[in-house]
Amino acid sequence: MPLEMMTAPRAAETRRLYAGDWADFAAWCAAVGQGAVPADPATVAAYLETLAPTHGYSALARRFAAIADRHRRAGVPAPAMPPRATALLRDLRARGKRSRKPPPTQAQLTRWAAACTGDRMGQRDRALLLLMAAGLGRMALIGLDAEDVRLTTPGMDLTLRPRGPDPGAARIITIARHPVLPACPVRALEDWMRASETSFGPVFRKVDRWGNVEHHRLGADAIRRILLRWSRRAKGRRVPLGRGDGGRPALIARAR
Repeated sequence: MPLEMMTAPRAAETRRLYAGDWADFAAWCAAVGQGAVPADPATVAAYLETLAPTHGYSALARRFAAIADRHRRAGVPAPAMPPRATALLRDLRARGKRSRKPPPTQAQLTRWAAACTGDRMGQRDRALLLLMAAGLGRMALIGLDAEDVRLTTPGMDLTLRPRGPDPGAARIITIARHPVLPACPVRALEDWMRASETSFGPVFRKVDRWGNVEHHRLGADAIRRILLRWSRRAKGRRVPLGRGDGGRPALIARAR
């Protein structure tokens, strides 16, 4: 596959994120009576400072990149990074390295999956969380296509195809069915693919607010939001799963 075809989805995701970032900045400028294009560097610094209590280094750096990108596309010089904004980003970057949270545990992911609702978004997220609990990484889930899923009586085989200009060999991951139904990633994936009528293309796709399944696959930022949403939903709530809770389904990897 040509490199430009493989990078196109990534570029489209970046444009989507930039559009949302720009819309937020433009709305903030309108609320405080400042111009968005061209933006004064002091305005940009003030905007980033309002986000610092709730956003990390990567989020703020992307916001600045989105603002600069919109200026370039409008044919005007991008605002320079003010010294106070540079210092703010430097501090957030150092703080993030010191306080980076560990990834969620298998038990946490299983508990969050049990808190998922029964609508299409909840079904999708339950399957995703349980597959993460079974050991799959975020990029493997994002890149998974229906053609790479083979359901069997004991479980399922997933063909994981590395992405990039030098992808290397595909791997086949075998996941066994879990004896406790609410914790079974195979059953959860079956339910999601049936509900979303997914027979080809991306397995994990966007679901709009009305429950309609879109054709675009999820991005890494969507995975982060899913984890945050269900961790908050399940916080302080004990969801019994019966005997076998926490037992990780067996994974067997072999080169294809």
